[in-house]
Amino acid sequence: MRNTERIYALSEPQNHRCCYCGHHMIRHQHISGLPTPRNAITKDHFEPRMYGGETVEENLIAACCQCNNLRGEMDAFAFFNLMQKWFKRDPSLRVRWHLISREELGELKIQCQSVHARQLHGLGRNSIEFAFRHFHFVRQWRKNSLRA
Repeated sequence: MRNTERIYALSEPQNHRCCYCGHHMIRHQHISGLPTPRNAITKDHFEPRMYGGETVEENLIAACCQCNNLRGEMDAFAFFNLMQKWFKRDPSLRVRWHLISREELGELKIQCQSVHARQLHGLGRNSIEFAFRHFHFVRQWRKNSLRA
């Protein structure tokens, strides 16, 4: 099975709709030199490869090219929620999603990066707090075991 057929088969359970924006996606055969349409079917890693996500069937979802590029390495749930906020704030954005200008798309990309940075900061803070609590627990355990 060719790669385009695999990606098309991946989108069948989703009724060939993007998992983030909900728009209908088209099948596209890449031709060298021509840009990929914004509403073309692409495979997206639910858990980004950068954070250990593998290219296995369970970790792949179908997304339109624009959503996939815009999401980058952001958490899938956070990106979906952000998309819904954008569409709720500006209902016309849902209609013109694949036709928006590069400038507007750039502004949305900056928002995605900002949310992703805040999310990573939160995850880092949680990890540091966990390590501190663990270290405190180990110190107390050692102190109590030395007394006994």
